[in-house]
Amino acid sequence: MTLSRRDALALLGLREGFDAEELKRARRRALLVNHPDHGGSSSGVADVERACAILGDSPTPEPTLIRRGSDRPSFTIDVLPVEAFEFLLLAAAELGDVANDEPPYRLEVRMHEPRDTWVVLDVVPDAGSSTISIYAEGPLPFLVENIRDAWVEAINHTCLG
Repeated sequence: MTLSRRDALALLGLREGFDAEELKRARRRALLVNHPDHGGSSSGVADVERACAILGDSPTPEPTLIRRGSDRPSFTIDVLPVEAFEFLLLAAAELGDVANDEPPYRLEVRMHEPRDTWVVLDVVPDAGSSTISIYAEGPLPFLVENIRDAWVEAINHTCLG
């Protein structure tokens, strides 16, 4: 789909004269609505990204292949789910942008690296500790094991270090 500047503004709910922060917030809102996990589609996400590229005066990104992966269970944190969720939120601030959170059991994050990778982290109570499962979706290439390692490192650095 080819978008005009007017179409891009309408899709993101913006008016001329917006600033970079408004574009960022509009992108987050539009991605939440258009993401497949929220009833949208991959093409809806691509349209949002094209609109942002048009309005941000950067070239339209080339279409990319999407990869999905999961690591269930992925790792364990020796704290109760509420504390584990707080650890994940702190790590998320380092790794990406929180798209949706449902404390204390689910967190959705758009990671900065690998770029434009969506990650869903599920927290499951496990006999006084918490098991974290990861589902990731993003452009090729990425390995879910590398995403897991990034989360473990961020948690160790921000929360336990």
